[in-house]
Amino acid sequence: MAARCLLTFLLLLFLVVFFLAGASAQGTAACPSAAWISFRNSCYTLLQGPLETHSIDDAREYCKGNASGADIVSINNEDENTFIQDSFHTRWHGPEYISLGMFFDTDDDAFKWYDQSNVNFTNWMKEENNEELLDTCATMHTTSGGWKKTTCEHLPLTQILCENAILYEKEYLLEKKAWTTALVITSTIIVAVFAAFLWFLYQRRISLATRCTVHSSAICVPSNSDEEVLIEEEHEYIA
Repeated sequence: MAARCLLTFLLLLFLVVFFLAGASAQGTAACPSAAWISFRNSCYTLLQGPLETHSIDDAREYCKGNASGADIVSINNEDENTFIQDSFHTRWHGPEYISLGMFFDTDDDAFKWYDQSNVNFTNWMKEENNEELLDTCATMHTTSGGWKKTTCEHLPLTQILCENAILYEKEYLLEKKAWTTALVITSTIIVAVFAAFLWFLYQRRISLATRCTVHSSAICVPSNSDEEVLIEEEHEYIA
């Protein structure tokens, strides 16, 4: 009976810790502040560029200064491109063109993202001259969502679209921390309960031994209900 009660208690304890750990992970704030909007594994915000912003490097530093891990936006698939385009229609109402965190690497003869993510998607607008420039960057037409090549010296930097692309990592680490804490708490309580149970059994044994010593003429045996009883010896006489 005592063992069954202990197992029931541990099961209920595990369910409570499981619920608390899940609630802790789900309650985590995803974006740095209310100024950022989330989409999948990233957060985005449109910032007014300071007067000292003269280059793509200045814009990147400005993004990083507003949120740890942030950078000028990179677009990795069509859904993300559509989301940004729609956000300019409904929320930001920004300039006609916005700078992307992309540059042309002459060493590899390929476009790359400054945040070192893979270039898996492009949305170039049709251009009369497709010749690559020596110092080429990219912009996005906020109305159509199309991309346009331009020299890095003439990027539109009055407003800067920043992306915090570490949302998934933050949630993963916080969830992992919550589960680790829950595991430690559960293990500690289980060890404490088990130790208390062993102490209880030890005390019962001592109590039974004491009773048997006092009643020297008694036989100590366990009953089916886990209670120790004293059975007095009886002398039977056959008639």
